[in-house]
Amino acid sequence: MNKTVQELAQIVEGKVVGDGNCVIEGITNIDMPSKGHITFAQDAKAQAKLEDSEIACLIVPTTLQSSKKVLIQVRNPKLAWAKLLRVFYPAPQFPQTIAKEACIAKTAKIGQGVTIEAFAQICEGAEIGDGSVIRGHVFIGENVKIGKLTTLHPNVVIYRDCVIGNRVILHAGTVIGADGFGYVHTETSQEKVPQVGNVIIADDVELGACVTVDRATLGATCIGKGCKIDNLVQIAHNVTVGPHTVISAQTGISGSSKIGSHVTMGGKVGVGDHVEIGDWTMVGAGAGLPTGKKIPPKQIVFGEPARPYDQARKQIAAQLRSAETLEEVKILRKKVAELEAKISGEKIDTRP
Repeated sequence: MNKTVQELAQIVEGKVVGDGNCVIEGITNIDMPSKGHITFAQDAKAQAKLEDSEIACLIVPTTLQSSKKVLIQVRNPKLAWAKLLRVFYPAPQFPQTIAKEACIAKTAKIGQGVTIEAFAQICEGAEIGDGSVIRGHVFIGENVKIGKLTTLHPNVVIYRDCVIGNRVILHAGTVIGADGFGYVHTETSQEKVPQVGNVIIADDVELGACVTVDRATLGATCIGKGCKIDNLVQIAHNVTVGPHTVISAQTGISGSSKIGSHVTMGGKVGVGDHVEIGDWTMVGAGAGLPTGKKIPPKQIVFGEPARPYDQARKQIAAQLRSAETLEEVKILRKKVAELEAKISGEKIDTRP
């Protein structure tokens, strides 16, 4: 696919600086500059790195200029680059047909333009919205409701009664609505607490591969509008995740915790039960939040247990200096012993 710089600038609502008729053959990133391609430079340092490369055009902030490259100036270069990736690499189109090998219950309701691939199973009372894509070996349980233009990739499992919104993407192996981890200790065993709630996933959510969202004991486990959740994340029963929150891989969130909106969580974060995290908070990778912890809005926390950024940074710095500090303490102890001996007139062993 060939496009002129001017055509691409119109798509991203940018301003061309240089030859707008320059033909672009493809799109790349800053680490693989190629002849005839376009990429973005977020700042002057990145732009300088590309000035002598074979790259044909750069998407840059409105404040940057160049004497060597054709530019497209925009407010957000990375966002513009992402939009152009869709131009050069359009999303796959599905045939809007139902494979004869699919197993669909008679009471299931299938919308218009739905694609259902071979060996998908759709149980009694399930509903699939218009334009949705159900790929091979997906299981959709009884009375599940799936919105419009939603895509379930291979081997996704949706247990009974769960609700999935519009334009949701669930990647391969993700499981929605398995039982929450609820048991009562007895003298001889663990008595299972019935998990009779469901999971509600709002519009425009994307869950990575092998994510698990457990059904509520009572009520619903809720994932808010626009959330983006990475691979291998575990979300327990009765958790609420606010709109537009981002959660990175291998994070685990325990039961009944409340995660606010626009929260960013790094990888391998561990969240105890009944934790509350305020809106717009950032939780650093590997952080641990003990049961009942409450984090106010707009905080930056990390560490085990998680602490505000300034406190945690000082603690880590002190840990890194611990060996030096121990050696200094040994020297000071020796000097104190020598001084005490002089004062008392006693002879002491000053060997190291």
